[in-house]
Amino acid sequence: MIKKIILTIIVSIFIISSPLFARNLSLDDAVGEAVNKSAQVLSNALEIENATIDDENKYASIYPTLSVSGTAYKANDSVYATVTPSLYLSTTLSASFAFNPAMITSLQTTSLSLKNKIISFDKAKKDVELQIKKIYYGILVQEAALDLQKENIDYLQQTLENTQAAYENGDIPEINVLQLKAQISSQVANYEKTQTTIVSQKRTLAFLIGLDDITEDLNLTDTLPTTYDDDLSKYTLEKAFAASPDLQSSQINRQMLDVNKKALKESTYFPSLSLSASYNPTWEVADGAIDYYYDAGSVSATIAFNITNMLPGSSNQKSLQKLDVSYSQLELGNTSIKDNIVLEFNSNIEAIKEAKKQIELSKESIDLSKQSFELTSLSYESGFSTFSDLQSAQLSVSNAQLSLLQAQYSYVSALLDLEDQCSI
Repeated sequence: MIKKIILTIIVSIFIISSPLFARNLSLDDAVGEAVNKSAQVLSNALEIENATIDDENKYASIYPTLSVSGTAYKANDSVYATVTPSLYLSTTLSASFAFNPAMITSLQTTSLSLKNKIISFDKAKKDVELQIKKIYYGILVQEAALDLQKENIDYLQQTLENTQAAYENGDIPEINVLQLKAQISSQVANYEKTQTTIVSQKRTLAFLIGLDDITEDLNLTDTLPTTYDDDLSKYTLEKAFAASPDLQSSQINRQMLDVNKKALKESTYFPSLSLSASYNPTWEVADGAIDYYYDAGSVSATIAFNITNMLPGSSNQKSLQKLDVSYSQLELGNTSIKDNIVLEFNSNIEAIKEAKKQIELSKESIDLSKQSFELTSLSYESGFSTFSDLQSAQLSVSNAQLSLLQAQYSYVSALLDLEDQCSI
């Protein structure tokens, strides 16, 4: 009777928390959908689009200024005038152009800014990919743990039947039956808790991949890796340095400082050239006829030195000094970034090695605990072992299996971090 009640509870939990139809989801599909629908990735893509527009149109900033205007005017009437005042039509064409070498140098910042946007975009994609992979594998671990809990409950159910029969025959005391029932109730509670955790994690995954209905059940079709690479030589600090988006961005920022410094010096020590030209023809409208009246215009060229910018304490000189400070700050930042890369790299390597050790130890522990459990079961059925001995042996098997799952996830998680760090 107890068995039927507990089985009914488990089945009810499964039916309530699981829709009739589940969507199959591979790891690659999950990553692809999450990247395509990530707000951060889409925002960075738009920033690249804006930076591309700026870079493609950067020469517009040095275009000459061209303008045309038209004017119609008539002189005021005068009591002394002997003729009707004429109407005059005038147009003005003008062009101006200012140039300093700094203008050309500054144009380089647009392409550097575009490169920075691309780096940010790639980093956002990698962050999303890493997040989804860890969540995906985390759910697989929870589902595997759920299967282990189900196996434990099934075994305890079978043990309960045997224990109940032994009690009714007067072979064992009632306390053994009560202890087993309590253990089953505890296992069912843990089973329900794990199931709730899986539902929550799957809804998080559904949200991240952009499903309209996050309550839609997901059937993860991939599995945890079961093979482990012993050769970590392809992961190197050099690759980690080269792949670091922070170092890449810092390098571009250094180039931007170089450009700004060069442009500032050119604007300070090179003359500026200004060219301008205008043409202003005028026509007279009188007695229904339009006659050419006169024209005017001018052409000028100016070369100017800004002496103030060359003086100590001027705004340009202060800006050059501040750029030197920025160089020092950038170098300090680079040192800090490299130190963090080294620490993270070594941590990932050690985490992988430790996880592999734990995997091997867990496998050995599973084999030994299973052998111990089989012997204890035989001893218990023969009346030579207590229920506590049986419970302890069964718990050892379960703990060893859970330890293996945790070690496998630790290995995968650290390997994902290392692959992300080295862009492999």
